[in-house]
Amino acid sequence: MEEGKKKALMIGIIVVCIVAAVAITIKTRTGGSGTASIKHGELMWVKCSNPGCGAEYQIDKKDYFDFLDRHMDDDIDTEPPMTCKECGKESIYRAVKCEKCGLIFFSGAAGPGDFADRCPECSYSKEETKRKEAAARRRAR
Repeated sequence: MEEGKKKALMIGIIVVCIVAAVAITIKTRTGGSGTASIKHGELMWVKCSNPGCGAEYQIDKKDYFDFLDRHMDDDIDTEPPMTCKECGKESIYRAVKCEKCGLIFFSGAAGPGDFADRCPECSYSKEETKRKEAAARRRAR
């Protein structure tokens, strides 16, 4: 192959690689917000930590995570509270409704190292159940 053709081919390959790298970066980039995949209309439970209130209700999941994006402090690991629509205090946190007994509790109530959806009353965890079922299906293959 001629030296000129080799050089043109190498330049072409380099250009294709650069274009591919840019396309992959743009496609996989979150743009600073991880909430783009969450659609409005999906509800989640929240609970008021104010002892005089204790309100439990559902809110739009996208609104909740948009709030976290705007108010999270990178230096602090805990989620900031939202304002409770019942008592007006900044005391609303993410919650889980147990599918087995119906208790509504703060996410992670079972403590660190356990499933965030583990019910403190009946010990049921939907996530644990799903994982065990998936593991059983994999073993059955």
